Amino acid sequence: MLFYNIIKKIAIISILAFSFTTSYACTTIIVGKNATNDGSVIIARNVDSLSNKPVHFLKHQKPRGQYTYKSSENKFSYIMPSDSQGYSGIPDWNTKDRSYEEAGFNDDGVAISATETILSNAKTLKVDPYNKESGIKEDSITSVILPQITSARNGVLLLGEIIEKYGSGEGFGVAFADKNEAWYLENAGGHLWVAVRIPDNKYFVAANQSRIANIDSRDTKNVLAAKSLLSSKQIANTNNVAINNLSQIDFFAKYSENSSNDINYNRYRVWTLQHMYTPSYKNGNSISKQLPMFLRPDNLLTIYDVEKGLQNYYNDSKNDPYKYKNPRERYRPISVFRAQESHILQLRSNLPLAIANVEYLALGMTALSIYVPFYQGASIPDEYQIGTDKSDNASAFWRFRKLQTLVMQDFPKYAPIVDAAYAKLNLKIVTERKNFELSYMSQYKKDPIKAQQLLNAFNNRVVTEILHQTDDLTNIVFTNMTIEVNQKYLFLGNYFGS
Repeated sequence: MLFYNIIKKIAIISILAFSFTTSYACTTIIVGKNATNDGSVIIARNVDSLSNKPVHFLKHQKPRGQYTYKSSENKFSYIMPSDSQGYSGIPDWNTKDRSYEEAGFNDDGVAISATETILSNAKTLKVDPYNKESGIKEDSITSVILPQITSARNGVLLLGEIIEKYGSGEGFGVAFADKNEAWYLENAGGHLWVAVRIPDNKYFVAANQSRIANIDSRDTKNVLAAKSLLSSKQIANTNNVAINNLSQIDFFAKYSENSSNDINYNRYRVWTLQHMYTPSYKNGNSISKQLPMFLRPDNLLTIYDVEKGLQNYYNDSKNDPYKYKNPRERYRPISVFRAQESHILQLRSNLPLAIANVEYLALGMTALSIYVPFYQGASIPDEYQIGTDKSDNASAFWRFRKLQTLVMQDFPKYAPIVDAAYAKLNLKIVTERKNFELSYMSQYKKDPIKAQQLLNAFNNRVVTEILHQTDDLTNIVFTNMTIEVNQKYLFLGNYFGS
């Protein structure tokens, strides 16, 4: 029996390791333009991983002619068209800056966040398995799709076309946005997919499980799907889901993995954010049921609201794993230490493109980081484009990670210090940005070149101030920890008696 239990535990650990090393285990928030306080469209996501891989934040210039993209994980390749655009990305440091690019804007101002890892159920995969050998996977989506698209809807259709032609190598959800609307696409098995338009007055939350349910494929303004989806009776019937009307699709019920672990690992994150943004939504503790796909916020959402959502770890509740120093907390928090980065992409329609689109980037653990605003038209400082898997003193990634690692040694004591300092700095930057944007607009009308210089100077100044604040916080925490160690190991001989 002992031997059996050991083997069983090894098998469970192996399954978990396989699941999580092939996924980033993320949390996604999407907000329609009439659900925000300033009319902007927002897509956002925490990028979590078991690895400690730094990321680079960079821009790819418009290429000259065609080129072939090749996946870093399988045999998927794609010939990029000669009219491909320039775009920004956040690739893993060791992928030659062309893999797992996660999120960014292209020259047309269209945004993507890819990907939210999801799983199809076993019966679906039996009928239509993932094309792991040569299908499109998470590592390739941003690099292939973002340079080609001119709108959010166009992005959905292009990715859908690739899924149907080449197959999917794994399960994923992808957010698209332009200044008018946002879409969310989910795949199932090797060749099926569906996408929904986020209602302008509502928001959407996903956390590593399919969230698209009860859609009408005839509503082509708000729903797009694979051509073969309606003819896939075999999969639907295999999953014991009745088909009364082929235009009505419960994508979640038919195709998604739905295990008991989804309650603790995935659904509680969605439940928490929905109750955070819509307190009037009374759902008790019904996290065992499928949660609403869209909700209207009780108050119009701000960038700050999205930041606080992605930084949430069930703060000060009985499920707070950091306050109570409980790494075995039942519910997986939204903010985890193993985060590589978190991004919020904001698209505004009433400003020049260079400042209309803003990418707020937090490196490492969101609860112990600050979202740095990068205007689309600004240059990216060198500190954000460097870093390897070895700690250094120069890269932005490692400067944040050093602080976060120190604070995690005693989160209840040091986290409030970091939170207060970043909150004060954030308020200062918000005020400075309002003044900057007025100055930029005035200069832009007279001299666009000088306006660009103003933009780069402002962006660099903000980054410098934030990194200096981060270094100061690291030194404050390190000094206090040094005092604690000194007091613990005094070795005063017989001063206190033998």
